[in-house]
Amino acid sequence: MKKPLLCLLLLISGLSHATETTLDYAYGATIKLTDETSMYNRIDLTNDIYTQTISSDLDDVRVFNQKGQPVPYSLVNIYQQNNESQTFPATIYSLDNSRKINSDDNSNQDLDRYNININSKDIQINLDKTTDKDSNSATYLLQIPDDIKIKPPITSLSIDFDTTKTQNWQATAELLCSYDLKNWRSVMDDIPIMSLTDNNNNQSLKLNTIDIPAHYNQQARYWIIVLTTKQNTIPNIKTVEFTTNHNSTEVALFPINSVLTNSNHQEATYELPSPQPIKELTVQLADTRSVLPLSIYYKTSNEDKTWQKLNDYIIRRVYSEDEPQRIKLDHSNLNIQQLQIKAINASFDDAPKITAYRDRMSLIFNSSNNGPFILAWGSIKATSASLTEQALLSNAQSAIDLPQAYLGDRIELGGKNALTQTTTELSHFPKWVIWVCLIAGAVFLIFLAIKLVNEIKKTGNED
Repeated sequence: MKKPLLCLLLLISGLSHATETTLDYAYGATIKLTDETSMYNRIDLTNDIYTQTISSDLDDVRVFNQKGQPVPYSLVNIYQQNNESQTFPATIYSLDNSRKINSDDNSNQDLDRYNININSKDIQINLDKTTDKDSNSATYLLQIPDDIKIKPPITSLSIDFDTTKTQNWQATAELLCSYDLKNWRSVMDDIPIMSLTDNNNNQSLKLNTIDIPAHYNQQARYWIIVLTTKQNTIPNIKTVEFTTNHNSTEVALFPINSVLTNSNHQEATYELPSPQPIKELTVQLADTRSVLPLSIYYKTSNEDKTWQKLNDYIIRRVYSEDEPQRIKLDHSNLNIQQLQIKAINASFDDAPKITAYRDRMSLIFNSSNNGPFILAWGSIKATSASLTEQALLSNAQSAIDLPQAYLGDRIELGGKNALTQTTTELSHFPKWVIWVCLIAGAVFLIFLAIKLVNEIKKTGNED
């Protein structure tokens, strides 16, 4: 009686704490390492992994070594650098015709004084003299219009000169800025500006862009440029454009294509392969020169009975090369599997194309021992086993610096059984039977312990 019961308890206990195997997962692929000496490797996940996992958070993804043992890993976001630039024209005022000369005011003999009307207000501008008598100069006030919002700092300005009369010329420029037209700050000086043309060799050299150092972090609305040359004339400035640049880092997105399942001239329904945590949608109209007001609805899964509204949007497409219109979703943890659009007081012949986007992920894993490795995914039983990036890597390492690994041949693992089987191999045992066995085993172990203590005492008394 004792031996069979003990064996049964060990079997149940072992199964209840069984280590995962590759057969617990439906799909797999070999991993090709590019650097087998590295302690860690990084894999960018593919479309199959995003769409074939049971968990939209990718909880059912694992790495196994050649012994079939799980390997420590971490799922991390992929980041991309974005450069946002804005270019806008400036209003140009020539200050040379506005100079006010007062020979009786000796205290200001080292100042150039200008009176100018800006926005229907008379403004006086005082600048330190920067040119000598032997040089020709041209001074311009540049104003960024009030209706333009300057968010990132200004990084450069580009000048277009009227060179119809003077094709070959050189000058130096001084650049100043101000927030209030009173206090002027020197930004740069001795900036080479030129336009040189060699008609014989069909060569030209043009320097007409001034790059503003990043440490100035300028967002000033008023600028003055002073051009100085030893030549007879300086071409007039026709236009000036300012440029702002802003570099930002954001999570990269992965496209999940939708399938059109139903459509008429007023509505269209789309389906994704599986519920996905969608961050962004793109909508592209089938026809150019078109505008379509529409409402977008969603369902979290195919079992969901109710359509929920995202919002109303106006979608445009002017030219065939236009990029699809992007719609950022405000919901941070919104799973979507079905989408529906409804035209608002409009119609369409062909349904628009909709693409959904989720966060792009990389998997980093310990690749130093027991290779080769396989990546497995798709399991109804799996729970999250991903470590944080900081926990897996040392402080001196970053996921972006790790060698890139790639997925190789696909491997058939547990198949569809792994997607539907919800318990262990002993799932045919009722839960109450297992609990009774566990309780009986605990009582039996207590009984054995008491009996063992009595045997020890009895042996001691006999001695």
